[in-house]
Amino acid sequence: MKDKYRLREGRKTHKRGGISTFYFVCRPNVPDLYPSLFVANHSKNSIRYGKSIGYRLTRFFNFLLDRNTEYWEATDSDIKAYMMELINFDQKSGEIIDRPDVTYATIQKHKSTIVQFYKFLWQFSDHSVLQISKWDSNTLSEYKTALTLRWNAVETIADATIDLFLTKYKTSKKEYIMEYTDEEMKAIYTNFSNYRNRAIFLCTLHGMRIDEVLSVKLRDYSPIDNTVRPSRSKGTGRGRKRTVVLGDEVVKIIENYIRLERSPAEIKAKKHNDFLFVNTRQTDGKIAFDAYTASSYRSALKTAARKAGITENVRTHSGRSDKATKLVRGMVSGELKLSDEIIRQIMGWRSPESIAPYIDHNNEEISRNFARKHASELSEKLLKLQEELGD
Repeated sequence: MKDKYRLREGRKTHKRGGISTFYFVCRPNVPDLYPSLFVANHSKNSIRYGKSIGYRLTRFFNFLLDRNTEYWEATDSDIKAYMMELINFDQKSGEIIDRPDVTYATIQKHKSTIVQFYKFLWQFSDHSVLQISKWDSNTLSEYKTALTLRWNAVETIADATIDLFLTKYKTSKKEYIMEYTDEEMKAIYTNFSNYRNRAIFLCTLHGMRIDEVLSVKLRDYSPIDNTVRPSRSKGTGRGRKRTVVLGDEVVKIIENYIRLERSPAEIKAKKHNDFLFVNTRQTDGKIAFDAYTASSYRSALKTAARKAGITENVRTHSGRSDKATKLVRGMVSGELKLSDEIIRQIMGWRSPESIAPYIDHNNEEISRNFARKHASELSEKLLKLQEELGD
């Protein structure tokens, strides 16, 4: 049996007499340089936070050892197996066999720790610990490219595992909505008090993350093309923006928001804001007109769901999960002629594979055409609702 990884506590005495505590990763008693550096970097602002990072990291490392794998040799299947273990998913039965002993938030923290660690580890790729001995120096650049894509895909693997089985995942008495019924979608939409929150809700139903929606700037919104381009997106590389195609009725609601809520608030506030979605509330005669926040939208969403009589837990991610679930189901059933790659493009997930630029471009065009079709179908449902509400 291989020696297990452990998180150890150390103390450092400073020249002026002060003593500080730090944590490092050992196996079993010998410090492991890279994980320890990672923990140290996350302990700068909070030693408690660094300790929690260390515990999650050692738990993951020891899981890999049980699979006879070192952390620098981990594959996609190892990452997926770990995430499945966290949610008590049984491969043979294809079900979650027992309630997880961790919360949904904790599962997300495990995912975040793994993703951040491998991004951190990548910068040391020149070190022998990350090299493959049978590859010579002439193919080192090829290996580095594969390594980059490999660990950039960790987040995609973790997200896919969580999303696929979140419908069955329970924590305490909470059950999170993974997919809306038509009635739930209509009820939540109707109970929003303004066009802004209705527009944001509809954007999430088109597969956008809440951070993506709130990061859209006015200049990246095109009512002519029915598109938005988030300035922040986890699924794209640095400096790249993904394009999301919206339905006609969604654009109509955004235009109503701009004309009836945003523009009047901008005139009263006497200030400019680059972001599309802003705070238009007037407090003590003043309008802040600052960027609208995820916490504010989350509060509005929960209020709308409560007024609609929805007892299950609605998340800001539920809209995006709704679209992903429908796409995967359609692909599996054969109703929709999709591939994993086209769905990746639609949802803005990272790919674990190296794809030539022209192939990537072709798939992007295919996914955009499908997105327009999906947006059109959603618009038909919304059109009836708009007529009822008089929007």
